[in-house]
Amino acid sequence: MPLDQLDQQMIDSLPQLADVYDRYGVQVNALSVTEIFALYERTGFLYPDKAARLFPHVAQVRENWRRMLRVGDSLLYVLTAGDHKRGLASLAVWRASQNGWMSQHLVSDNNPYASRAVLLAAAAARIRKDCDVSAQNWFRPENRFPARVFGSMVKTIGESLSSVQRHAYFGLPRTLVLPAAKRIRVVPYSASHKSALLEIASRARGRIYVIAEELEQDTEFETVAELYRSVGLRRSRHVWLAYRANKEEPIGAAIAYRGPLGINFSYLENRCDLLLLPTLPDSEVTDVASALLSASSAAYKDFELNEIPVIADEMATHALVKLGGEFVRHYCQGIWLKDGHPGFYKHVDSFYSRILARLERQQEPQETLIGQER
Repeated sequence: MPLDQLDQQMIDSLPQLADVYDRYGVQVNALSVTEIFALYERTGFLYPDKAARLFPHVAQVRENWRRMLRVGDSLLYVLTAGDHKRGLASLAVWRASQNGWMSQHLVSDNNPYASRAVLLAAAAARIRKDCDVSAQNWFRPENRFPARVFGSMVKTIGESLSSVQRHAYFGLPRTLVLPAAKRIRVVPYSASHKSALLEIASRARGRIYVIAEELEQDTEFETVAELYRSVGLRRSRHVWLAYRANKEEPIGAAIAYRGPLGINFSYLENRCDLLLLPTLPDSEVTDVASALLSASSAAYKDFELNEIPVIADEMATHALVKLGGEFVRHYCQGIWLKDGHPGFYKHVDSFYSRILARLERQQEPQETLIGQER
């Protein structure tokens, strides 16, 4: 039987949207922001390195969460399952673009059944709403649990509908003065550069990335910005393109995302994606990276942190260190498109079913299932 028919059978078996959360034993926005953050601390999600970067701004971060939660599930919602006796699990989902959502901060009080419930409920709800372009999550490749479940999802969903890419996360001092190279020309994005942006983004990160980030439809986040303004917050995206002097082929781009501080505890809502042409000679990487990051720093003049979160491919890591960036950690960006929702649901369901069956035979907790998406 073709896969699409199997997917349709699975979709038909799901509860209707009004019944989704009850069917999985999941609550939406049942915890206050104070309770959510307490859960994050109790489960160890806020490990020392991440906590040190978050706590100086925690009052503002909490207020940003409260504002987004005031509008139900339009910008941010938090799913919880389980209870204090058996252990809670939680998953936060926020609107990263007009039609794209980021699932994050999966935590559990040693209750893998509740973890499974929030993941499947989130997936089922997105399927029933049937209005997304994409979904994504980010995880550290060295964190065994998310690496096992999310890192392997492409095998189930397929390469035409999903991707998992490993990147390097750097902190670039915001006031750093970067060297300029006359042979590199950087221009701010305008509508006339759309085809050039799509070309470099596709070559650097692939078709799935281009579709999921809605680079063609809402390049500068003009549409999604209205939703954030309704609660007194902002969401914007700024783009710069790099060319060799007197040439018209793009060789790099910087895409600066701005959003409410701390919606993601690694500040991915404010990341700068550094895209470089994969065939760029090593001799040009530092100059192109420097020119792009120097230009994109304009988007961070009012940024609350002293460092700009830069997401780069491995080919740029030596250049970023040379320019004064501090390596923070590796991250994998997992993306699945709308038609990949059924595959993601099946993948998570199958993964947990195997592990839970083994747990029931052993009758003892497994550290891998307490897993935090850090």
